[in-house]
Amino acid sequence: MNAIYKNAVVLPNNCKDLYSFEEVLSRTVSLADVRPDALDLSRISFIEPYSMLNLLLIGRNYLRATGDRLALINMPLTVHQYLARMDFLKKGVFTVPEPLDEELFLKRSSFSKTVIEITDIPNKERESLQAISAVVALFRTRANHILKYWIANSIVDYFVTVISEICQNIFEHSLDSGYCAMQTYASGSEHIVRLAIVDSGIGIRESFARNKEIEFESTAKLIEQALMTPISSKRPFGYGLCQVNTLMEKLKGSIFIRSENASIAVMYNRKHERKPYTFMRNDLAAFPGTQLSISLSG
Repeated sequence: MNAIYKNAVVLPNNCKDLYSFEEVLSRTVSLADVRPDALDLSRISFIEPYSMLNLLLIGRNYLRATGDRLALINMPLTVHQYLARMDFLKKGVFTVPEPLDEELFLKRSSFSKTVIEITDIPNKERESLQAISAVVALFRTRANHILKYWIANSIVDYFVTVISEICQNIFEHSLDSGYCAMQTYASGSEHIVRLAIVDSGIGIRESFARNKEIEFESTAKLIEQALMTPISSKRPFGYGLCQVNTLMEKLKGSIFIRSENASIAVMYNRKHERKPYTFMRNDLAAFPGTQLSISLSG
């Protein structure tokens, strides 16, 4: 059946972490010009939440630009099972010419405790607040399992604040809808909990364009300002990113934010360092919107 797709783009096996996923983005930013008919996932061995949500944005951006849905072909069984379980395939962004047999679906009861499935965050305030409330409620019911290796009374509330603040930024600042997902998984001997929240809206630089009081050298520097100092492009007291950064410092976690062609990573979990490790880039492949990952590891 896949033989009919003669113009497929083969994705590299770079969905294991948010840094290597840049290779996928660099290969897919011009899809609307190339007009392929499918994405070939045969080389993908693992997809983490940030990569999964951005793959969804890639397909949605293509659909918006061309009016056509890309097909997902040659998916390895484990990848197909995971995407189906996380409700990725229900979003109507891609077509799947070879559906997964019902007998092969992952059982929700055995997997649900450590994930928050992909949730749409609309760009309208009322609907968005309802979606955020639903995500927070679901997280609270599963928090003891999602945060099994980090559990403390304060951590649950910290993550509720993070989810609420970042998701609220989507309808307040991006002028677009977005997605949210969360999961705890193992990478070798390391346990990772990752919250990913993404959109393909106007991006952080454009969001601050009307605020003439804020000066910055580059988009990455602007993101750093938003993280390290209480500035906001809209709300008088809407210092969401700064508050999120403060919470992640307490949790010894890490933050990664990508917007347009820039990114910043702030890591508080590096051993024997009093100051956080910060890495900025302004030379990435242009990709619309803002994509954020919050991670704990141990």
